[in-house]
Amino acid sequence: MRGYYSIVAASWLVIATLALAACVPQSLPTTQQHTPADTFSAATPATAANSQPTLPTRVAADERSAPTATQAPHTFVETFSGSPTNPQPWHPDNWDVTVHSRDIATWDTLEPIHAAHGSDCGAPPASHMITSYADTVFLCRDHLMTAMRAEGYGVIYLTPNQLVDFSNDEAVISWDMSTARASGRDWVDLWITPYQENLQLPLEDWLPDLDGEPRNAIHVRMDLTNGDTMFTTSIIRNFETIKIPGQNLAAGYESFLTPDAKRRDTFELRLSRGHIRFGMPAYNFYWIDSAIPELDWSQGVIQFGHHSYNPTKDDGCSINQTAKTGCAPTTWHWDNVSINPAAPFTLLRADQRVVDAEVAQIHFPSPAPANAQLRFAGIGNQLEISCDSGKTWQPAVRQAQKKSVEEHFSSYWMPIPAGTQTIQFRGLDWWGGAWVARDISIWALDPASSASLR
Repeated sequence: MRGYYSIVAASWLVIATLALAACVPQSLPTTQQHTPADTFSAATPATAANSQPTLPTRVAADERSAPTATQAPHTFVETFSGSPTNPQPWHPDNWDVTVHSRDIATWDTLEPIHAAHGSDCGAPPASHMITSYADTVFLCRDHLMTAMRAEGYGVIYLTPNQLVDFSNDEAVISWDMSTARASGRDWVDLWITPYQENLQLPLEDWLPDLDGEPRNAIHVRMDLTNGDTMFTTSIIRNFETIKIPGQNLAAGYESFLTPDAKRRDTFELRLSRGHIRFGMPAYNFYWIDSAIPELDWSQGVIQFGHHSYNPTKDDGCSINQTAKTGCAPTTWHWDNVSINPAAPFTLLRADQRVVDAEVAQIHFPSPAPANAQLRFAGIGNQLEISCDSGKTWQPAVRQAQKKSVEEHFSSYWMPIPAGTQTIQFRGLDWWGGAWVARDISIWALDPASSASLR
């Protein structure tokens, strides 16, 4: 982590005043260094899940503390309502939407894909062509679609402005999703991460992109068993990923349903500090229903992911071998997301998705509240931000993540002053290209909170 610039002042009073006026990070999280994996076949989760590791005892909370949301818990429901006459890009004000593609040639325009639903929102197998980032997440027929093709690596993350709250008892996260899958190299997952440790771009460290897992998290990931679709569940503790023993990994959902791109089935996660269950309740089928060593956190950011890793490559055809439907990108259909109980937080999305040397200033729809954090993905050297029209500059702060690779986008997370509504960026190019920051937002919890959970 690069050091702060020195501030010369006549007195500590002046220094404190400048600190309040500018974007001054409060702490610099550490980063562990690991070598990235180069191939898809290396140590896949399906292989790791077949072992029965011993779960460590509870990890004690570190000295860092974070506020928790203090508004009364409630049930959050998102139905993705809307019946446009053509696929409508989804730009919500209560969800963070992050779209990432690894290859530099795709940073402006994505590789083309025939996404499900026709240009008039006609039902599958009708399709329409998309190449823009905005079109990867779209509405048709009162539900949401994600569609992406990335030869190098790509991911879409959808994050509601709601924390799942399992501080008092069991919490339930459920959603409806299509089940037709066209490649084993195109999959979905779910991350639950403590608020102050969330990564905009979390990813298993054995995959070839990004900077690894968060410090602590729950991860539910779609995978394959004998060509059928199942899910594995992991706990991440202090950057270590542990597969939970006792998971039912012998059967995929194809064993009890017929995959369908039009029908959306319910997936459900039940989570408490000491127990986890995930499966499809309508079929009374669960891939995991197990006690876990007690978690030392009890609220979490929720991220729904859609991953694309060269889905047309031959080894992706292992899915649904009998149906011979593999080796193509998948459009996933989502509906009826429910979080109970949920605790809301403030989310402000920037007026543009990308900043770089040509367009280096962003605006937000309203001023940042107290205890606000700036959240974005970035690549480049010596990235800096200014909250006062360029009068002062502060180093952008990388979030703690498992590794640091110069040619990968990293997740950034840093405090900014209340009232900030415009932010400028600057940086230096990295060895492979220009610096870039993208998918920028402001997050904030209730400043009155005094709890000390991570």
